[in-house]
Amino acid sequence: MSEPIVSSFGQVPVRIFEARPAARTPAVLLFHGLRSSADTLDREARALAAAGMTAILPDAPHHGVRSSVFLKTMPDTATREGYARLLAIFRESRDEIPSLVDHVLARGHDTVAIAGVSMGGYIALAAAAVEPRLAAFASLLGSPDWTPHEGEAAAAAGAYAAELSESPHLRPEVFAPRPLLFLNGAHDVNVPPGPARALAERLCPIYERAGAPDALMYRAYETGHFVPPAIWDEMVETAVTFLGRTLLARVG
Repeated sequence: MSEPIVSSFGQVPVRIFEARPAARTPAVLLFHGLRSSADTLDREARALAAAGMTAILPDAPHHGVRSSVFLKTMPDTATREGYARLLAIFRESRDEIPSLVDHVLARGHDTVAIAGVSMGGYIALAAAAVEPRLAAFASLLGSPDWTPHEGEAAAAAGAYAAELSESPHLRPEVFAPRPLLFLNGAHDVNVPPGPARALAERLCPIYERAGAPDALMYRAYETGHFVPPAIWDEMVETAVTFLGRTLLARVG
């Protein structure tokens, strides 16, 4: 497979792994984790491309090529200030999604999905509220609930009332009947799986009434947040299969 195309969508740097043939292939926006960058997901992007989907990897705000003092001086997310900055990154990333979709469509892709790992999973789920053109969502080790769950940040949750009111788990109706995948670690203390499981259970009857029960999937693996290679390979394969089944069927 050829090397990625390094480009930008407006002010957002992206790495593009094109499926062959590239024309009219479905595209997947794939977001990385906190304190990471787009170039850490090359292998996952290649798996998407090998399955017939063009993977487009943005650098999230303050990350990668966009690295900034905001992130470099960010305290641990268990602190009040650290979590406030994390919420700011969620919101900034979410608000860029419509422009990114505009650029993807302008490239000739008429089907666009979104996926992400850890922080990227939060971003992918947050996008549902702002972008109706997204065809599917896949969250790996992410959560739909922005509520802090540890340390000083959890004790000060009331200070984030405005931000937390935008948490995706409060608006389940924005997902159905679009395909939605949650893959979490059953023993993850960094991103507990409970909120993803709870939202999937809440959405299940909604998807059934919409005639799309197979479009919703939740799976928890026997792992924490730092996933052993064999389990990670299985998670990626599950996500690629789920997205491929959804997106390639639309193209076909």
